[in-house]
Amino acid sequence: MQLISRQIKQFTTVLFIAICLMMANTVYAQVTEASITATGNGLSRDEAVQSALVSAAGQAFGIQLDAQSSSTSLAAEATTNEGSENAYLSVLNKEVAQRVNSPNNSPILGYSIDSAIQSGPSWEATVTLRYAKFEQIGARSDRRSMIVVTQEKRFRDLLVNNIEQALVGSRRFDVLNRENQALFEQEKSFVTGSDAAAAEVARLGQASGADFLVVAAFPSMGISNNQRETIRLTGEVLVQSSVSGSVSIEVIEFSSRKLKWSSTEKFAATYKGASAVGNQALSKLVSQASIKLVDQLVEAIYPIRVAKVMAKNMAVINRGSVSIKKGQSFVVFLMGEEIKDPQSGESLGALEIEIGTAKVINTNPKYSVVKLDDGEFDAESAYLVRPQ
Repeated sequence: MQLISRQIKQFTTVLFIAICLMMANTVYAQVTEASITATGNGLSRDEAVQSALVSAAGQAFGIQLDAQSSSTSLAAEATTNEGSENAYLSVLNKEVAQRVNSPNNSPILGYSIDSAIQSGPSWEATVTLRYAKFEQIGARSDRRSMIVVTQEKRFRDLLVNNIEQALVGSRRFDVLNRENQALFEQEKSFVTGSDAAAAEVARLGQASGADFLVVAAFPSMGISNNQRETIRLTGEVLVQSSVSGSVSIEVIEFSSRKLKWSSTEKFAATYKGASAVGNQALSKLVSQASIKLVDQLVEAIYPIRVAKVMAKNMAVINRGSVSIKKGQSFVVFLMGEEIKDPQSGESLGALEIEIGTAKVINTNPKYSVVKLDDGEFDAESAYLVRPQ
């Protein structure tokens, strides 16, 4: 038994090391140190170096710096601080921070002068600038970004959290968070402190703005706790609690403030023998209503589509197990030519031709497999799927 136990421990250790090595090979550094080389000209060596630094900083951060004013600032700092490298970096970082709206962000780490050559009355200098480079985790997303907001005071967190979870679960939107500002400030202080690597400052100033505001509300909410009824014949007292209400969301485009979509979902339940409606029970009701609302939203913006035809009667659809259940029935439509309004020219959508019904035979987190009850798929055609 001891030998077997030892072998299991050895195997576990080897497996752990292998997993760590695999992770080490796949981990992607979000902040790295990069460099860029640029050339500048001036009437003196210092002017040429300053011009090259301004050019390199502009190229590194994709911004257009005012070469003349930046060089003048560099020259002034050089005079005051005897031309120290720290003085140059301070001015450049200040210029970059102002242009990219990233206060306390000093992404330029240092530089070296590769060459400085005088040719007649002018100088030409080449410098290599080292800077902190930030790369977004994973592939760039084309998803719409949303932030959930509400004016509700009572049950505020319950409402916002459930709508956020439903939006994240749909795998169709980037959901932004503004609820933990104090924690973000705490991490920001660490990044700008002495314990973090200098390049870590590139993480600052990367917060995204929202494309849409999702305004959540409880248009109605009623909770009746400890409802008692006495049975005359036996004297027995029956206790129950109940809740009824509704959840609504409005999707507002941030830039134009146009209302793009809105809907309301009701909920209600009675709990016999309960003296009060528990937080868990209420959260479950709000969660179910939130998921239904987000399903409607996703259906309006991203109708269910066939992503891949697997066989004549089987296909993959672009919905996962969060919103699709095994055995669920759908109606499948062949998408035809686009129809336009003859007066406004606005697209009315594609012509839809029903080809049959299908049932879900398998679900995954991101997609599901459906099988036609009758009819056939054509791999070259596009299909729309709607719940039956």
